[in-house]
Amino acid sequence: MRERLTGPKLGQIFVVLLILAGAFFYKTYKNEEKAPEKGNSINQLCDIAHTECEQVVEDLTATAWISSTDLAPETPFTLNIRFSEPDVKLLKSRLEGHSMYMGTLPALLEEQTPNHWKGQVLVGACTEREMMWAWKLDVEHRGEIQQLTFLFEVTR
Repeated sequence: MRERLTGPKLGQIFVVLLILAGAFFYKTYKNEEKAPEKGNSINQLCDIAHTECEQVVEDLTATAWISSTDLAPETPFTLNIRFSEPDVKLLKSRLEGHSMYMGTLPALLEEQTPNHWKGQVLVGACTEREMMWAWKLDVEHRGEIQQLTFLFEVTR
């Protein structure tokens, strides 16, 4: 039962360690050289709390903004979205924590005009001073379902 570590066994262990270390370093440096994947730059850079943000999905343009001046947790504010085409059907609208998990909050919107939707919502307070939220919408346009995501930051 008690086997000794002989020279050939130590050699095998050393070879396996070299292979594992080589694979680790190869994977690490290979991933660093890769350029970061480009997501939707509008989502990453545009904060609808400060400006109107536009997102294009196929031939549909959606413009979103928040029409409240003071954006704070547990205080109602108004979400707006305008579509380039009037035949868009809003299927689902919700708020989700982007910086950290905060659950899913419904964002109930009403159609103001054939291409403009609006609704009042509020978000919960977070332990972080600044919290990034994602407004996610599922819309149907010409029989196809599309998902839109707009980001905004709420500060305590």
